[in-house]
Amino acid sequence: MTKRHMRWGWVFVSPYFIGAICFTLIPLLVSVFIAFTRYDLLNPPKWVGFQNFIRVLSDIQIFNAFRNVWIYAILLEGLQLPLACVLAVLLNQKIRGLSIFRVIYYIPGLTPTTAVALIWARLYNPNGGVFNRILGFIGLGPFMFTFSPNYFEVIVAIVIMTLWKGVGGATIYLIAGLQAINKDVIEAADIDGAGAWKKFTRITVPLLTPTIFFMLITGISGALQVFESFFVLAEDTGADVGVVNTKIYSYMWSGTSQAGLASALGWTSFVIVALVTWGQKKFEKKWVHYDE
Repeated sequence: MTKRHMRWGWVFVSPYFIGAICFTLIPLLVSVFIAFTRYDLLNPPKWVGFQNFIRVLSDIQIFNAFRNVWIYAILLEGLQLPLACVLAVLLNQKIRGLSIFRVIYYIPGLTPTTAVALIWARLYNPNGGVFNRILGFIGLGPFMFTFSPNYFEVIVAIVIMTLWKGVGGATIYLIAGLQAINKDVIEAADIDGAGAWKKFTRITVPLLTPTIFFMLITGISGALQVFESFFVLAEDTGADVGVVNTKIYSYMWSGTSQAGLASALGWTSFVIVALVTWGQKKFEKKWVHYDE
């Protein structure tokens, strides 16, 4: 490759580097500085040292936000992965019209989260909402769902909505993992007389663990950064169901801006997500089996 080609190469990739520097690197560095200041977006920032981080670690509302987001992440991943595994096995069979079912399950994942949350807010309405009407026919309810003063009930309702929206995408990943499994291993198990359950638990699941591990990493990281669903569905509830990102938004834009506290909370959340990801990676070799 000639120097002329190299120069043209840098010309063509320069927009990406300029964008990354202007819209990613510089804002990140500025946010680190702001985290150590008191800043309301109108007056010059004043250096306060670690005061914002001390408040993040001691404020009961922020503690509740971390509690809520962890409950949400554990419930979501604890339900979504097993359900997606079952659906993936069912949708990996060789039957007619299977591609139609795969599309049906995946379509909700293409819908914007805000639009889904607005629709489900009407479905969850305790006064005439569709879900309460259906449950009323079998003598259950009425339930408050996301309008409940109980934070756990609100979180469970949001998890159900997120499952409906996201389980299809998780299923597609697991189907790809199933199709990557060496068929010779399955055939050898058939010859040895292994039943369907033993093949699933002793062969399919262990060989599927790399895909499950990837989904855990991305799923928990994404769940800990949830925003739109809580911002829309938990707005009218009487419970304290704020999560980390809604608190960051609130501190930044509601009333008197507390940009320094918002930035400190954002960086604290980043460190926690990084530590969780590192912990998952640390235990990878203990349960993830790669087909070599």
